[in-house]
Amino acid sequence: MSAAPALPRGLHHHLDAMGSLAAALEGHLTPREVRFLALLGALPTCSGDILEIGSFKGKSTILLAKSAAFAANGRVAAVDPLTMPSSTDPTDAVVAELPGIFRANLEQQGVAGLVDFHQMRSEALGPSWNRALRLLWIDGDHTYRGALADYDNFATHLKPGAIVAFHDVLNRFDGPIAAMCERVLSDDRFGAAGIVGSIGWGQFLGDEARGRVHAPRRHQLRRRLQAVRPHVQEGERLGPLGMLLFKLNRSRVPHDAIAPETWARQVEMFA
Repeated sequence: MSAAPALPRGLHHHLDAMGSLAAALEGHLTPREVRFLALLGALPTCSGDILEIGSFKGKSTILLAKSAAFAANGRVAAVDPLTMPSSTDPTDAVVAELPGIFRANLEQQGVAGLVDFHQMRSEALGPSWNRALRLLWIDGDHTYRGALADYDNFATHLKPGAIVAFHDVLNRFDGPIAAMCERVLSDDRFGAAGIVGSIGWGQFLGDEARGRVHAPRRHQLRRRLQAVRPHVQEGERLGPLGMLLFKLNRSRVPHDAIAPETWARQVEMFA
């Protein structure tokens, strides 16, 4: 790891504030995931916009919008049909009420004007998307096909230095863990990568020679995730032994919280 760049003044205070705010918002992010997602938004590794795929009630949308405003770097766009069309979507909402809940939450937190919201499926947005990305946050369809498509539809817009992050890589869905293994950890254009909570992330360098420096660590993480994958196949019900093996192999994947200073030393900062 290189020497950590100077962190923006007030970053720790911002992350603390986002943690307190998130505790009052409905959603499916753990406290360590909240803090890490806010860090990704507030400490840019390059210039560009943020795209969120999967918004639900707006918890992560709000965190990203406030963090992008803190960083004064790029806008936040979000895409979600708000109809919960996937078999892997959360169930703790009434479909007819969800659009109103989402918009009310953004208005209440004062970020509605900071978010370009597209109420549609991500594959419908992909063909017309033309904005360079510094952060691609994927938390939509968690099926194998859906998670890989969410990456593939927008990967060409990643700027060198951009971060790709998938939610629920260590939960019992086969899509996010597959996308992390097959698109990030197997691609030498990516550099540093890791897991925080259940958020899998990697930095797109766009240069295979630079990325190969990080290949041993990426491949080690991939091997540990591959041991988890047999226990998260879509539609498979695990018995007691299967659940024990899932938890055992998941525990072998490093996924602790990470300090901003430590994360900043792992990644490369692009002008």
